[in-house]
Amino acid sequence: MRSRPSAVIVIDTQRFNLQIDILRDRPTMFNTPSTFRLFRVVSLLLVIVLGIGEECRAAGPTKIVQAGDHFVNFVLQEIEQTRKRLPGITRAANLAADRIVKLDGELLSAGDQSFSLEPVWRAGGIAFSRQYTPGGSSAGFPKLDSPKDKIPYYRTEEFVKHFTVKKATAKDVVLLGFENEKEERKHLLPTVRQLLGDKALIIFFGSANAAARLEQEFGKRDNLLTITHTVPDGGIVSVPGWTKKICSGRSIANRLYLWSFEAELIGAFLRRGKMPGILLSVTYESPQIWNMPLLHDYKFIPAFNVTPVKEGELGNTYLGHIRQIVGRILPGQRKKFQKAAKWLAEAARKKRTSYALLIHGLAPEGLPGDPGLFTVFSEGNAYYPQLDKVIRKNDVALFVGYNWYPPRLAKTVDKADARQILCFTLVQEAPPKPAVYGEVGELYHPTSFDQLPQAKNRIYIDLRFAQYNAVLKIPGYPIPALETSSFAEDVVYWHLVADTVELIVKDRD
Repeated sequence: MRSRPSAVIVIDTQRFNLQIDILRDRPTMFNTPSTFRLFRVVSLLLVIVLGIGEECRAAGPTKIVQAGDHFVNFVLQEIEQTRKRLPGITRAANLAADRIVKLDGELLSAGDQSFSLEPVWRAGGIAFSRQYTPGGSSAGFPKLDSPKDKIPYYRTEEFVKHFTVKKATAKDVVLLGFENEKEERKHLLPTVRQLLGDKALIIFFGSANAAARLEQEFGKRDNLLTITHTVPDGGIVSVPGWTKKICSGRSIANRLYLWSFEAELIGAFLRRGKMPGILLSVTYESPQIWNMPLLHDYKFIPAFNVTPVKEGELGNTYLGHIRQIVGRILPGQRKKFQKAAKWLAEAARKKRTSYALLIHGLAPEGLPGDPGLFTVFSEGNAYYPQLDKVIRKNDVALFVGYNWYPPRLAKTVDKADARQILCFTLVQEAPPKPAVYGEVGELYHPTSFDQLPQAKNRIYIDLRFAQYNAVLKIPGYPIPALETSSFAEDVVYWHLVADTVELIVKDRD
């Protein structure tokens, strides 16, 4: 007898609706279509009337159980602070759109490596965004021992040539920011001085204190705008018994303001009758078929009938999505966070090495507020050949990834008899045909952790960001805009850092 699909309720707070996830090849209690329909109706009523499960709760403040919960609440508060500043962000976006549309200017980003690359070549990002790297600097991607036919696009000379601009002009808009305040202190004033000389429109993202330094140095300028927050430098979470505050807050704050600006910039383009090209995630099937014409042939897509949107509409909607994503990471997964922190604290106590295997979008190494728990390897397609030679028994590998399972990494950790904490987002639906991405090859996007190998040395944590990263629906455009992954990655990483430090202090006591 053929088994019928069984059903599991999944509350998707990001879209505020109820989905029934059909899990095939499992026995079920649903013997007829009418029974299944009844189940759907009853489930929906339970959600509406009772608000069942942690997943359907509003993204309010998190109850403090672990030290990392303070970071979640900080991010939720900062989202609302960003929302209050949307009118100023929108004004800056309107000025930027005028310059780009009327003068055919470039949209450039500058600052330290993390900030300047954030809007460039991102799923859901504006396709014509480029990185401003003056003084002969390069995009700075690592060189790895890779077969020539498997190097991902972002590590090719073609990419650097296309996405890197050495000099700005009076037509251009430059988004300037620094995730690392040490880099800001070194490079902010010289960079602004250069760009003012080029007569570019500069939009600075950073602290109110840094903006005051700019005004003191250069006075008020029509082509120097600031979008500021009040997040202090260094760490923002205090753990009793630990000498310094931990968890960098300004890096995620700068990105909140940056992507809210991008949302309002898209809205400003729409109000001017222009539809910017938006990039499709490279993890979806055949993304370059979509992306390449946007990179080389179009800045604005001429075939679209453009629907204008009100000021603040896209920014508010986007911030709502981010709030929902951040608020739903922890519910149902707290025990996993606690177990992961226990492993990391135990590794520290026993003088074992903990490795952080990261991708682009999360760059905590060297940030004030990072206590240095990890040896860090960062690579955009989750290819870490360096780990093969260094990982040892009882070490811990923390992978904070994207939306696919990393089989090569998992095998490396298993071979060393080490522990692994694998963090990536599950998808609701796999692409019709898997994408092939650099050295890692074909990408496997699980819809459930049950589809993956289970072992005592493994913990899986769902990042719960939008399945192919972009989340914001643009009227009349076939794919969503604006990334979500880096916010989820930040929350999970810093939560685990704070939880681990808390346990290390308790172990010492």
